[in-house]
Amino acid sequence: MKRNAPYSLPDLDRTAPDDDVATFGTPQRLSRRDFLKFSALSAVPLLVPPSRSRGALDFGSRLPDFPRAPLPAPLGRLTQWWRQPVRQGPSTGEGVVRWTTRDDVIPLFEAVQGDPPWPTNPVWYRTEGGYIHSGYVQPVRDERQPAVTEIAEPGLWVQVTRPWAEARATPASAYVAHRLYYGTTYRAITAVTDEEGQVWYQLKEGVSPWRPGPYALGSSFRVVTPEELTPISPGHPDKLLKIDRGAQTLSCLEGDKVVFHTRVSTGNPNTPTPLGEFRVLYKRHARRMTVTDIPSPYDLPDVAFPTYFTWSGVAIHGTYWHNDYGRVHSSGCINVTAEDAQWIFRWVEPVAPYEVYTQRAEPAITGTRVLVV
Repeated sequence: MKRNAPYSLPDLDRTAPDDDVATFGTPQRLSRRDFLKFSALSAVPLLVPPSRSRGALDFGSRLPDFPRAPLPAPLGRLTQWWRQPVRQGPSTGEGVVRWTTRDDVIPLFEAVQGDPPWPTNPVWYRTEGGYIHSGYVQPVRDERQPAVTEIAEPGLWVQVTRPWAEARATPASAYVAHRLYYGTTYRAITAVTDEEGQVWYQLKEGVSPWRPGPYALGSSFRVVTPEELTPISPGHPDKLLKIDRGAQTLSCLEGDKVVFHTRVSTGNPNTPTPLGEFRVLYKRHARRMTVTDIPSPYDLPDVAFPTYFTWSGVAIHGTYWHNDYGRVHSSGCINVTAEDAQWIFRWVEPVAPYEVYTQRAEPAITGTRVLVV
């Protein structure tokens, strides 16, 4: 069978000066055939507000005709170093067409319900030549943005709109310090125009919290406006955030009314999410999370919109390293999508002003109640 190459991401930091003009959904090095294929799929808003009730698929049923699920984005980025197979059909029993690996970007044509490799996630994506399981494919878009040329203190929150952006110590540096993945959010504190006319943002929170951080091309980010971060139901007297470890779900309640519900990934058996009653202690727009003194160390730039409810650092936060909610994955935190993390961040108390990096509940008893069962 013919071997299909993955989507080729364009050179992210050597674009022409006029590439700061938005060319939504049009990567730099697409063939005409690929452009026609992707452009229709990309002509929708980047991050639509999340539904207040996610996970509408019936995960308890197995239908032989593999019914369609909503397709979240026209492209997918592979999130894990180990190889992921593209198979002839949406089933682990089908033959392998080709292998993919981390940061390959592939087209997504539709989502179907198939034969799952584990019971909690039967969603597969149809791509070139076959099907790939959704668990380690981050749905992404590839959209360039008009860059802001002047940024006033204390800065702007900006969000990556391409499969990834490349962060460098200086705009001219040949060394890539970090890849900043689609949907992650950072504070841009400075805009610098280089000799070729390209605008670079200097980033702080999300990459380097204690000092001005690296630079990345402004055309890889959109500005997150204050309106997108306004509080939801501020001051409601009876909010409760409930996490069900057995069902792997999270619910936000106002009194007896469920106003938000989503699937999550809680802590692994050796690092379980703690049970009990808590309060939101503090929250951040973004946070780089680094742990080196454990058997599986990690360094994760921009964990999106973390909401902390224990002093040991257990938080509800966005996730870009898997797409497999409904199954345990974490070191104790609660993994949700970046969109869901933003909604939760806006809903829980305390209210966080746009310009604030860390907002604490003072006193702690004023934070929204959190119940883990």
